[in-house]
Amino acid sequence: MFQYATGRALALDRNIGLALDNWSGFVRDKAYRRNYELNSLSIFSIPVSLSERAALWLYRATNRSLSTATEMRQSRWYGDFYVERDFVFHPDLAASTFSRLTWLIGYWQSPKYFQNHRALLQVELMPKRPNSQKFRELGQYMQGSESVALGVRLYEESKNPESHSHLGRIKTTNDINGAIKRLTAGRQHLQFFVFCTHHSIFFEQLDLPKNVIFVTPENGYTDSVDCMWLLAQCKHHIFTNSSYYWWGAWLSEAIHKKEEQLVYAADNFINTDGLCDYWQRF
Repeated sequence: MFQYATGRALALDRNIGLALDNWSGFVRDKAYRRNYELNSLSIFSIPVSLSERAALWLYRATNRSLSTATEMRQSRWYGDFYVERDFVFHPDLAASTFSRLTWLIGYWQSPKYFQNHRALLQVELMPKRPNSQKFRELGQYMQGSESVALGVRLYEESKNPESHSHLGRIKTTNDINGAIKRLTAGRQHLQFFVFCTHHSIFFEQLDLPKNVIFVTPENGYTDSVDCMWLLAQCKHHIFTNSSYYWWGAWLSEAIHKKEEQLVYAADNFINTDGLCDYWQRF
């Protein structure tokens, strides 16, 4: 979603087309086996052509044998390639002009790339209302209550969970409890919803209210797009370093824009420019 939002914003600012490669990155994803799911959203792009994809694979093949360049922009006779070297916001990319086939290779996980197109992207990336009555009823309850989405990414499928955080800093239960305490201070009738890939014993160490509702596969919430829709229905958010929960909080602003919202985001995202300036850190 960050890749789409960044590419879409750059294309809009230059009045040029955006094409997405929905195959190359996934066929090489042996570790997490992720699937392309943006086609479930109202995105505005076209698939890359075979010749455009060939340019990407040629670039990758030649880079295996040549010394890796340190510059972000790398020009070849068959196109330009912007490669994310450092996980920060790159103003040079935002100011670049594209006169021929240009590839963006990286995560580009900073809202600074697309903050000027926030309203449009919140429409295009907002998941559709689920078909499941179970999801719809829970979403209605979230919208009508002082709902708090607590999103925790455990990276249990990774051999090195710390590699997914800035400087290897993993958020502890004490860190999360601190954020919970800050959000709940002086507020009543809050309803917590816990989002995670599974109902872990990790949550037994958190200071959660007794009426907490778990939104996990064990509870029948398995569809990632529909769960993103649920996240967007929640008013307040606390989340660890996960782009999935990041987007749930960011999209929720479109639904609760006339209400006071509290967002507490972990400060250990790999991209040090990855959080909105108006969010609270923990």
